[in-house]
Amino acid sequence: MKNNRIQSMLVAVSILFSINVFAEVTVSDAVVRVLPPGIPNTSAYFTIKNNGDKDVALVSANTDVATSAELHAHIMTGEMMSMQKQDQVIVPAGQSIEFAPGGLHVMIFGLKASLKEGQMVKINLITSDNQSISLQAKAVKPGEEKQQHHHH
Repeated sequence: MKNNRIQSMLVAVSILFSINVFAEVTVSDAVVRVLPPGIPNTSAYFTIKNNGDKDVALVSANTDVATSAELHAHIMTGEMMSMQKQDQVIVPAGQSIEFAPGGLHVMIFGLKASLKEGQMVKINLITSDNQSISLQAKAVKPGEEKQQHHHH
């Protein structure tokens, strides 16, 4: 009987610990672009804040609405703007990073169905230590991404 109670307490503590590992990281203003039917790829934007005292390295992303998702950035090379996959994005301790049109974003490839305006899309960001940060992104028309971002 005593062993069962100890096991239950250990399970409860480990669940609490796993929940709190990323309680220090918050995501706000998450949106994903609604594009015309037949366009298989889209992008997601949000602000991620690291309230902790250690940097957090994002290394990948995934979503159930598509075959794959990647961390990307628009990079200026001379006069040319190009999109490049990022192996990792560091969210420095105590700072925020904005994923926005023309900069960092989550590129979503191979949509399984066209997104509908207002639909909520679950996206998981994966850290270098294999933790998952889940966010809900609201599907919006192109051009409305900035309207969803509230600058503090």
